[in-house]
Amino acid sequence: MNTDGISSVFAEDGPIAVPNGVAIDQDGNIVVVNVDSTADITYDPKGDVVRVEHAAESGSDAIVVLDDGTKYVSSVKFGSVSRIRLGKEVEVIATGIPSAASMCYDSIQHQLVIPMNSNYALAFIKL
Repeated sequence: MNTDGISSVFAEDGPIAVPNGVAIDQDGNIVVVNVDSTADITYDPKGDVVRVEHAAESGSDAIVVLDDGTKYVSSVKFGSVSRIRLGKEVEVIATGIPSAASMCYDSIQHQLVIPMNSNYALAFIKL
């Protein structure tokens, strides 16, 4: 949405398909995950694709980007969390999280916090 309160299409087609989670990285780029694939798409502020990375499992629901560029993606489908780091293999760092949906980062405790809606509970993943 611009300063006049008018919205417009930022990105469409290409690697984006059923976008679900959005975050801003340390460079001001917009990072989007797709629930129907493993794609993690980074767009510059103009809407051009900067890079496409992939989570370890599909069903991406949320993404957290740390200051060092490390990305954490939750899979609502598989109940897991993937860690994506530039130049390294993607890895699953947590499993067994029922309906791993939205997620946030607690910078004080250095952990991810993930709601488990069907369990009326939260998962805490120390990083």
